Amino acid sequence: MLGYLRLEALRIFRDGGYLFMTLISPLVMYLVFTNLNVTGQEHHDTAIYTMVGMAGFGAVGAALTNGVGIAEDKSVGWIRQLRLLPLAPLQVVLARTLCAMVVALPPILAVCLAGGLVTGVSLGIGQWAAIVGLLWLGIGPIAVLGLGIGYLFDAQKAQGAAAVGYLGLSLIGGLWFPISAFPHWVASISPLTPVNRYGELGWRIADGAYPSMTGVAILAGWFAAFAAFAVYAYRRSARTA
Repeated sequence: MLGYLRLEALRIFRDGGYLFMTLISPLVMYLVFTNLNVTGQEHHDTAIYTMVGMAGFGAVGAALTNGVGIAEDKSVGWIRQLRLLPLAPLQVVLARTLCAMVVALPPILAVCLAGGLVTGVSLGIGQWAAIVGLLWLGIGPIAVLGLGIGYLFDAQKAQGAAAVGYLGLSLIGGLWFPISAFPHWVASISPLTPVNRYGELGWRIADGAYPSMTGVAILAGWFAAFAAFAVYAYRRSARTA
């Protein structure tokens, strides 16, 4: 299974779309948004908020890109070929989930490095480690959502669904702008979304607090829902491939 995981991760890392969407775009947006002071707070607070948001934005894009890759694999018969290998279906799904988490780590690290080295974000070592670790582990719900999209749709529809999820969830979840700047009805919905609670993991650590139990519970609920969706999509693809 580790060999398969390595193969899939290398395929994504070599994709030019991955480089642009999940590394370059979040970095550029981070530097621009920090200079524009989108939060209306002091520069350091703006840099911290935007750093966590853009790191999460890149990770969400990487996780969903993994799902698009699955849809493309179906179109060329790669999924059928995998069934000839000595890998159980659970191992394949687990490997693709881990692959999504592996490719989500570089954008998190890149934006956090830019925060510390370019915009002067100052945090304790424990806070840095906790932010990176929680943003990496917290991407799990989006990773399994990407799997479901990839197994359910063809390549073209998967790209559209991933793009809508990537931009829509990131915007509504507050990764780009604080939800206090949104209309009331949007601000009331945002805390119920997985991406808002995902970003909250890092924002609370940066504020010197622990992740909220409510936020963790909502994330866990979304993970369970998306995992059920991924299982359904995988079984459906197995019948139609």
